[in-house]
Amino acid sequence: MEIFMQNIPTTLTDVDIVRGLAQVLHATPFDDGSSRFINFKVFLHRDKRGRFNHSGRGALTLPTAEIATRFLSIYSSPFRPRLSCDTGPRPITFTQSRNPPKEDVLAMIRSTPYIDPQRAQEQAERAEKFKKSVPISGLQFGWRCRDDVFSVEWDGLSSSSQQTLSFVDETRQLHINTPTHTATSDDLGLLTGLLQSEESLLVVLRYSRVESMACEGRNTPGPAILMTLKYPPSFERMVTSPEILSILGKGPTTKRYPVQFLLPDHEPVAPFTSLALRMAFYNHGDLMQFEEMARFAHLPPIYEITSPSVHRSLFSKANLDRVLNWIEEFEWTVAFQLQGILNDLMVDPVEVWSLRQQIRLMRDTNPVDKLVEILRLFKGRLRTWGWDGGIDQGTTTLADCLRETAADVTATHMLLRDQKKNAGFFNCHHVTLTPTRMILDGPYPDQSNRIIRQYPNHQHCFLRVNFTDEEQLHYRWDRGVDGATFVRDRVGNTLKRGIRVAGRDFHFLAYSSSALKEHAVWFCTPFQDENGVQVNANTIRSGIGDLRHLEFYPARYGARMSQAFTATEPSLTLTIDEIATMPDIERNGSCFTDGVGDISRELANKISKSLQKRPGSRKRFYIKPSAFQFRMGGFKGMLAVNYKLKGMDIRLRKSQSKFESLSQDIEIAQTFYRPKPVFLNRYLIMILETLGVPAHVFIKLQDEAVLDVENATKSFLECAKFLETHGIGTSFRLPSVFINLQKLGVGLEAEDCNFPLDDVFLNRAIQFAANHVLRVMKHKARIPIKGCVADVHGYLGPNEVFICIRKQDEPPFCVKGKPSNTHVTLNPGDVRFVHAIGLPPENSPFVHERFYNCLVFSTQGDRSVPSMLAGGDLDGDEYNIILNPELFPSECHPPAEYPPATVKNLNRPCTIDDIADWVAEFINSDILGLIADQFLILADQSDKMCRDPGCIELAQLASAAVDFSKSGTPVDWQTAPKPLYSPNVKPDWSAGEVDNRSSKLQIYPSRRAIGQLYRQIDLTDADRLAARQARREHVPRPNRRAESGLSRAMERMAISGPTQAVLENPITLALRRPLRRHIDVDAALPASITTATTGRFNAYASELQYICATWTLTTTPLTEEEVLMGTIANKTSQPRKRQSQMAHLRTQSDELVKRIRIVLRTGDNQIDPESPEQDEDLEESLLRSWAAWQVAVMQKERFGAKSFGMIALAAIFQIMKEIDERD
Repeated sequence: MEIFMQNIPTTLTDVDIVRGLAQVLHATPFDDGSSRFINFKVFLHRDKRGRFNHSGRGALTLPTAEIATRFLSIYSSPFRPRLSCDTGPRPITFTQSRNPPKEDVLAMIRSTPYIDPQRAQEQAERAEKFKKSVPISGLQFGWRCRDDVFSVEWDGLSSSSQQTLSFVDETRQLHINTPTHTATSDDLGLLTGLLQSEESLLVVLRYSRVESMACEGRNTPGPAILMTLKYPPSFERMVTSPEILSILGKGPTTKRYPVQFLLPDHEPVAPFTSLALRMAFYNHGDLMQFEEMARFAHLPPIYEITSPSVHRSLFSKANLDRVLNWIEEFEWTVAFQLQGILNDLMVDPVEVWSLRQQIRLMRDTNPVDKLVEILRLFKGRLRTWGWDGGIDQGTTTLADCLRETAADVTATHMLLRDQKKNAGFFNCHHVTLTPTRMILDGPYPDQSNRIIRQYPNHQHCFLRVNFTDEEQLHYRWDRGVDGATFVRDRVGNTLKRGIRVAGRDFHFLAYSSSALKEHAVWFCTPFQDENGVQVNANTIRSGIGDLRHLEFYPARYGARMSQAFTATEPSLTLTIDEIATMPDIERNGSCFTDGVGDISRELANKISKSLQKRPGSRKRFYIKPSAFQFRMGGFKGMLAVNYKLKGMDIRLRKSQSKFESLSQDIEIAQTFYRPKPVFLNRYLIMILETLGVPAHVFIKLQDEAVLDVENATKSFLECAKFLETHGIGTSFRLPSVFINLQKLGVGLEAEDCNFPLDDVFLNRAIQFAANHVLRVMKHKARIPIKGCVADVHGYLGPNEVFICIRKQDEPPFCVKGKPSNTHVTLNPGDVRFVHAIGLPPENSPFVHERFYNCLVFSTQGDRSVPSMLAGGDLDGDEYNIILNPELFPSECHPPAEYPPATVKNLNRPCTIDDIADWVAEFINSDILGLIADQFLILADQSDKMCRDPGCIELAQLASAAVDFSKSGTPVDWQTAPKPLYSPNVKPDWSAGEVDNRSSKLQIYPSRRAIGQLYRQIDLTDADRLAARQARREHVPRPNRRAESGLSRAMERMAISGPTQAVLENPITLALRRPLRRHIDVDAALPASITTATTGRFNAYASELQYICATWTLTTTPLTEEEVLMGTIANKTSQPRKRQSQMAHLRTQSDELVKRIRIVLRTGDNQIDPESPEQDEDLEESLLRSWAAWQVAVMQKERFGAKSFGMIALAAIFQIMKEIDERD
């Protein structure tokens, strides 16, 4: 219905009227709590005389007559209320219009959500600012030298005419367009204006990649802007179709093709000179136009420079060739570091060449592995060269930096880096291939796999290679960019041809399933093993097993090979007589034992014992694990204890056998011995809301979770619970440390305790952890279950499960009743009710084996329950058990069918080139995330929510996308169901951490539970902390003066005991009393311990700095607080990238902390997992840990000291506990 409006003050705009009406229509009695706010249309009649913006009259169109009638009943009466915007002498009047509503307007407001008109107005004004392009007279790429002079290294486009610079604000990009030539259309072959296509070269710069801008020659005839970038730009070739083809509707007018370089002579220098560019302008007016647009785009402010640009030819062919040839003269592990230093874009070839005599002398006087460590740390320190404090104050040259780095690589440092006796890990070399660069990193500790362990003396012959965009994120392409062709060339051809790294050729080997999701694969170079046998990629693949039955299916072939590359820990080797196979339990086409086999208790205990010998872990399974995720030759899946098996018995099922292999090594991927918390997520919340769980239930859970976060900043005990729940700070054992501190009477500043601790570092670290959790919080932790097996004894009835939870230091709890069971899910049928039997009766098999912290499914019934949960199985899938009745749905949706995906068949034996093509196709078609996002948006917009037919179809597509890595059959994104609204209309919760969405995007407030949850969490503090981290100027490192001061202080301690600074520390005061029972805390420490402790701390701080420089999301190094908590504060447009970086960060810091813990326990003699624990002198270990704590307190201002103190405290508490248990 249309409503006529009169007496509208002429000072009001249509935006004012719309916002005033929204306050009314989006509240009681008009808001019925449905999925979206009422949309409507306001049209103000123009003033025919042109004196005002409108005539004071207009029309309001509402979507239904019911709403219009209700509105008029209130606002057409004589005592009607005024709109908030109505400030005129007479109130605005509303009457029913004599005209019917326009059909197109009615259709629009019924099919689209309400959008705040202010944002639309701002978008229009912003678009107007960027309409014009700016002509430039030249574009040059180069190098910002240490004297702040710009050296032009490539100017192949400087003489081109008609170059333009455009701000494409829709995608937050700068486009520098250089026309190259006009080509004749091959289709028509006529040289006329309408029949010609145009080509140009395009340099694309995201706003976020611009680090700084400087103006050169502002008052000269040809001013220029020097731009320094955080990451290289994208290079593209743009082809504009002949105009007549566009007129005839024969395809897009413009197509863009990514390229690695712009012109042939740009290729050699593109990998090195793409972080600095110079744009020359014709005149001062063009420069001012650019500056105005740059300000409006919020680019960095422009500062003035006086030094003119020069041509130093730093990256000339001669300079590059001599450096690269010199690098290849070294042993490969050394050459890898030197090549990595050059490729890291921190030094130029002339600077590297200037270090050659110094490096050659180091090579002549040091073992190769020590020189490798010197150069590795040197590269890490170069990354902080431009940060105040990143290098010693007295360090002014690269030679000084290298010399001081060499001094830091001591015997203690080498001991911390040695992985030779740790079969579960190895020092892995990493290569990242971006569109323009090859980035070399490592080696650093990574979990090993079966193949790596087969060649312990040749692990440097393997490379892990990642394919990413310039920001080391997954490839993303703008609309109209042919990224698929580029990936097939850059990735596919690289896999086929191999890569040359530091003078050695490497060839594509294989991948693991988890690595493929990160777009990473394994390469290797040929070598001879200890028996003189030549080993290469082909021989390694042929030794994995018999895969001939899969040779027609490249995806399945690659997936089965990947079993040998799964990150695992070695445990035992069995003889062939100890392995038996047995059939699966199947019924009605459903397999009830899919992926799970049996193992005897004795063998399970032996596996557990071998796993607990990992160096430095000191971890003890507080229960005897009943289930393991494993790999063994061609078998994979789960092993569950069968109490009827005796001796060293293992029995595997047909569903676990993927191919035949001679390997009999049991490799453990996961051990299930403790519960993990369940977290709600957006998908599960949306499904539960669809099934009848009201939004206020989720809001209540989130409010409780937010309260837990707030409490964590006030109490050590609450903080310990918080960190344990979210798995934060585990590398440094912070939950245990905080609990022990609380027991000693130490508390945070706000606590009522004997020893209040006002520690800025610790408070900030806890805030990092709290903000990390708030950032991802749309969920609440509930009862955790991880690890699932089958009831092979047939005791459980259909739909029954057995669940027995046992947490550390708590009695076991057997769940009874009707819990809700879910799996990683998109389909509403993936949430099921099961019946938990509770405490097992005396005649049940669970009396003999409780399967603590595992979920046991029934083998009875018509269909296995796991197959109803997103098509799951029992080979290690995780299932969530929810016991909170408030989260129980009022109804269940029928379970979906998950038929096996069609496997791509080549109809011929596949080659490694076919596998390479498949990997490129996987990267191009890796769209599971897109499907999941589309599912959520459609459910948000549809009245049927997850039951919408489009959502059901998207859930099926998601299942196919999950299977894509094994089937090779990609999902056709073009045929996927689309949201109900325009692609430019999105819910507010879809905004990422970095809101780089199109400026044309229209945002509406979601009425669903996930929208309400999204708006209730305030991340202002987290954003402020992330911004402060991004603005950090440096990461301090150990300096010579600090080290000499430490040495003098330690010498004093050896004479007179602890210093005053140590004695005044609240934690020291609390520690001295319990420590006195075991060691003399007042006596002077032996000089040997003080000297060794100094070396341990220096080695730790150096390696910690390398970790901070390596695992950041930006060019800014991480803080010590972030490493302590295992979190990253910086925002990212791809949270999956943060998760990957955090995983690496935690792995590296975990290994470093473990090794420091070992040397505190055993001294610097050995890091050996086989060393007998009973030979340890616990009192001597406690004394070393006490010395480490004193060093940390005395050097609290130095980088690394605070976290080193946490390691010392964890060691002190653990050793005191062991002494008490011993005595």
